[in-house]
Amino acid sequence: MKRLAAAFVSALLCSSITFAATCEEMAVSKEGKPLHGAAKAASIKKCMKDNPAATPATPATPAEPPAKAASEAKSAQQAKMKQCNTDATGKKGAERKAFMKECLSK
Repeated sequence: MKRLAAAFVSALLCSSITFAATCEEMAVSKEGKPLHGAAKAASIKKCMKDNPAATPATPATPAEPPAKAASEAKSAQQAKMKQCNTDATGKKGAERKAFMKECLSK
């Protein structure tokens, strides 16, 4: 009996993983061409919503959202630019350009 229950559970898990791939495969346009970007994401999301047994193939929440990492990198670059700009005070023309290039590449 335990073996039968274990087989049933494993079959159920395998079918939900297969179904997730099916949702991704069903993300096609009316012409039959694969969808991309937001349209594909919306199609998969609708498929998952309509079929609660389906599980996403990839984790829904990464450890750190890409937007957060991008904003931290942007603020670090902005701080570097501000510091180099302050240090370049008094320099003009080619001298300033060379200094900024060197400073920002560090």
